[in-house]
Amino acid sequence: MMTYAVADPQIDELLDLETGEYLNAGALIGTDYGRVMQLRMALRTDIAAGMPRYGCALCGVPVYLVRMAQAEHFFFRHQLEDGRCPALTRGQLSEKEILARKYDGAKESRLHQRMKEWIARSLAADSAFSDIQTEVTWKGTATGRWRRPDVRARYGDLPVAFEVQLSTTFIRVIAERRQFYLGEGGLLFWVFGRFGEADRRLTEDDVFYNNNRNAFVVNAETADASDRARQFQLDCYWSDPTQAAVGPLQRQRVSFAQLTLDQVNQRAFYFDFDHQLAVLQTQQREQRLAVDAPIRARFDAFWLAYLEGGPQDDAVWLTLRRELKDRGVPLPRYPWQFMQRQLLNALYSAREGRPIGFGFSTFIELAHWIASSHKGYLRAFRRALEVYRRAEQLQAEDHTGKWRAKVAGYKPKLAANDAAYAPINPYPELVNFLFPELL
Repeated sequence: MMTYAVADPQIDELLDLETGEYLNAGALIGTDYGRVMQLRMALRTDIAAGMPRYGCALCGVPVYLVRMAQAEHFFFRHQLEDGRCPALTRGQLSEKEILARKYDGAKESRLHQRMKEWIARSLAADSAFSDIQTEVTWKGTATGRWRRPDVRARYGDLPVAFEVQLSTTFIRVIAERRQFYLGEGGLLFWVFGRFGEADRRLTEDDVFYNNNRNAFVVNAETADASDRARQFQLDCYWSDPTQAAVGPLQRQRVSFAQLTLDQVNQRAFYFDFDHQLAVLQTQQREQRLAVDAPIRARFDAFWLAYLEGGPQDDAVWLTLRRELKDRGVPLPRYPWQFMQRQLLNALYSAREGRPIGFGFSTFIELAHWIASSHKGYLRAFRRALEVYRRAEQLQAEDHTGKWRAKVAGYKPKLAANDAAYAPINPYPELVNFLFPELL
């Protein structure tokens, strides 16, 4: 599967400024273009809010995500590059110089002006809108900052800023505007002059993928339609996750009243892509679980019998190895070759509510052993306790109160990401296959 990370980045490792973890830059960028676009916006939003999420692992300077000029590959760039870091991520041109070289401002401004007129005219046709103003300064009530949206209006009690996206609006600017209107209790609504499959600019995708994969177009035709309908009409383009991964885009003329306005996340949409994607993924997951259930049941039966000293059927094990290999889950040649199999046994114990594969007589003895001697398994074990609802059982077995005291002692360390509790999972594919409910 294609990765969207450049092959040889200057910054190949990141520091998570919240958790202190070090992350591979390529893995964070990944193979999902939509998620890359959401990550770009999230990083810029966090920087605009003064709470950057990731920094360069070498120097700690906050980073954001940019795309190579001639390819759909991305890399992390320093917010500030002043010579302190050996990783060099900036070109020679500033944002202002890039704009000056790339775009014809006069030609753009004429279309921009028509767009503002079409938007204002469409709003005026709709009685749901009031206080319609063009190019009027919006002063911040708390910060003292200001913005000058192309058109602003009130939709009921909600102030809406309409911005025309025709040329390069840097993602830094987009993120800062989102933060401003969020803080003001308003909604930033982007409008395009056109939108399609081919030749979309990166800045158009920055808006599209962070607007629940919906884009809205206003033109002379939609303005005329608004006049006739006496409602603000727009052409909506959206992706449908049930269609092919890269299109085609769906299109429909809709009224503003048909849109879902999500002020908290600064987006507006007609088609709820995220919800439909979640439904589709749930359906696909349930189908996979149903197909794999017989294999999972046979592994459970084999493993529990093996741990309890039952007869070992090599033919069953070889069949399981072959079937799980087809699902990307490696198994050793023989069951006894499992190293650090205590995690599997701990999860089976949590599921069954009794020690499995251990010499303990009570479940709480196993819990104490994991919390004291196998701290790397504790996060997974706690997740299993939650899913399998074992809290009451542990409380009932905690006759001395020592378990309650131990929990009070390790919880702050887990919250602080104490290195002693760093997760250990020697068989992640197998654990995920056998215990999908823990994901």
